[in-house]
Amino acid sequence: MQEDFKIIEGLNIAETSGVKSSYVKENSSEIKCVISAEKIKPIIKKAVKLIKKPYFFLEVPCTDSQEEKLSEKGESGTHMQLYNLEVTYDVANAILDRYGDLLINDGITNFGFGSLLNETEIYIMPFQNIMLYNKNDASNFEKVLKDCNIPELKSEQFITLDSLLSKDNPADRVLVELDGETVFDVIENLKEVGLTFCDTIKEN
Repeated sequence: MQEDFKIIEGLNIAETSGVKSSYVKENSSEIKCVISAEKIKPIIKKAVKLIKKPYFFLEVPCTDSQEEKLSEKGESGTHMQLYNLEVTYDVANAILDRYGDLLINDGITNFGFGSLLNETEIYIMPFQNIMLYNKNDASNFEKVLKDCNIPELKSEQFITLDSLLSKDNPADRVLVELDGETVFDVIENLKEVGLTFCDTIKEN
């Protein structure tokens, strides 16, 4: 039975034929996934348990005024503001319970969890792409995907939403409001428990 692949609220794209929740192994360290909207949070909640000494990170677009200042400094293009927060597993879980649906459905936000001890990362990227990375061995992440019934595909079978973009099939990524909050409210709320601005990075 063909999966009904669900698009997040903050992404508008007409043609999604062939896209299904799946993953490919880039190598022994990195797994790339494309995941239907309703399956993203359960996967993250399982995967974050595998990260030793985790921290939460959040990337949001710079405002127009921030971009103007960067442009004056000769930094062209569009940029993201990066925020970090050291967390425990319980706090990570609480963030996902409280803000997970908003962060996942927001079209302009990237976020994830990394490790303060080793090179391990869960990165939720645009177009419902997720990267699972462990420098030493990503097999535990692969087990999470299998437990969530996400199939592995060969590279030539793996189709992502952004690979379908064209002049005739454009996409629109937009800010989402959920229960009266946006990602910018999330930032202000988490600043109260230690979320800090880290860097301005150029968007790929």
